[in-house]
Amino acid sequence: MHRFKIAPEERPSERWVEAFPGAVIERPPFASQRARGVEICWISTGLERWPEVVREQVSGCRVVVHSRRPNDDEAVAAFEAGAHGYCHSLSNVTILQSVASTVASGGLWVNPAVMARMIRAVRVARRADPGYPPDGFERLTAREREVALAVTTGASNKDIADQLSLTERTVKMHLGAIFKKLGVRDRVHLVLYLARGAPAS
Repeated sequence: MHRFKIAPEERPSERWVEAFPGAVIERPPFASQRARGVEICWISTGLERWPEVVREQVSGCRVVVHSRRPNDDEAVAAFEAGAHGYCHSLSNVTILQSVASTVASGGLWVNPAVMARMIRAVRVARRADPGYPPDGFERLTAREREVALAVTTGASNKDIADQLSLTERTVKMHLGAIFKKLGVRDRVHLVLYLARGAPAS
């Protein structure tokens, strides 16, 4: 099921229902309990305190934040709140379905420009702070640190494997250990973790 949580004055898009027949449109006040059995919860940035709504829902369903005026700052805020995707509210049916398919299968829908911005923030932090990296990084092994920092260059698992003379399977194992030790969920949140405290760029 798909639930679209939107602001009281916001008009639902016909594309949502076309993309997901049976989609439920909800306006505040929302039920206090977390969503259960929901495939994807689509949360509008038109809502007041929408990041709080994301944090409330993310433990019960996969969350996509949608915006009628998408921008990089908003996207970063969405992922910091725990969202699994960020897209334009008026995306066409094909894009909406692609977002849903990616997120439902455990992936993330991230605009490359947004990811690039977060990567730049890590680079700024590394240059500007003699105490970099952030607290907790010391829990990683030397190899895990190499893998984590390689992620911040935008490298794929294959690229990292080639750079460090590892197999892709070993890279995946290291990433799993890194995520667990640092308490992050995925590559995007690893980059956000490593960019913590960095000025926006």
